Amino acid sequence: MSYIMTGNALAAKAVDIAQRVKTIYGYAMYGFQITDKTIQGKAAQNLNGWYTSTKIAMLKAVANQKPPTWGFDCVNLIKGILWGWTGDETKEKGGAVYGSNGVPDTNADGMIARCHNVSDDFSNIAVGEAVWMSGHIGIYIGDGLAVECTPKWSNGVQITAVHNIRKQQGFNGRKWTKHGKLPYVSYGDTDADIGDIEIPDNALGTRLLKRGCQGEDVRELQRQLISLGFNCGNAGADGDFGRATEAAVIAFQTAADIEIDGQFGKASLAALKEALERKDAAPIADDAQPTYTMTIHGLSEAEKDDLQTKYPGAEVTVE
Repeated sequence: MSYIMTGNALAAKAVDIAQRVKTIYGYAMYGFQITDKTIQGKAAQNLNGWYTSTKIAMLKAVANQKPPTWGFDCVNLIKGILWGWTGDETKEKGGAVYGSNGVPDTNADGMIARCHNVSDDFSNIAVGEAVWMSGHIGIYIGDGLAVECTPKWSNGVQITAVHNIRKQQGFNGRKWTKHGKLPYVSYGDTDADIGDIEIPDNALGTRLLKRGCQGEDVRELQRQLISLGFNCGNAGADGDFGRATEAAVIAFQTAADIEIDGQFGKASLAALKEALERKDAAPIADDAQPTYTMTIHGLSEAEKDDLQTKYPGAEVTVE
């Protein structure tokens, strides 16, 4: 059969998206520019009930930007690349053409079912293979690393460690269940070099974050807080720890029942990891969004609405 690309080319494209493109997790998006129009269309579809008010607010926080933020989900990262996504800003879907090149629209479990040489032995994995666990899929890029799109950690396309091979400093990671060769990809060049992988200098948790801090670790903190439903302001995940981010940290510390100081240190990091783990354990793999409940006596409907806006991750009830 004729192949769309090589395993090396697939891996290189995934690395380029992870390192050079601003992305966010958007269910059923295969490289969509995040705009008001895109959000409205996806919210109207509301596939699998994913587009809750919290998630719509998260997407609106990065909408209509130049250069744009691009939305992907896990399997749609693979499909988007194979459908021809180039990041063309003149096109709503970055140049990807739905269902093209003989690649069907399928979910993560359907994609691994189409792979060949599927195995749970990661000692023989090739660059460009799919790595899979129930409900979630990524792309192996070599050297014990993968590219995946997930709301976890940085809430978008990111490079992570494949813990079946080894854990790696500077990278979040997970243990996958199986890997397999995609039928649309040729694996004859897997010894080729896909380029240098950038290891983050300032991974989240390596320093105390407080108002005035800037950097990728602040941006990652903001993305994770937003993914949990906390409002980091109109700028969203901009890498700048300002008043809105401080307020979001205070709200998170309040919900987590830990010391409230508006600074993100070791105790807050541990609580954040625990919250993200609870989110990952929810029924829909990789798509879950936890909420927490506020029950306040004597609250008016207007005050309730104000609290719901301020804390979109909360379910506010009045008694």
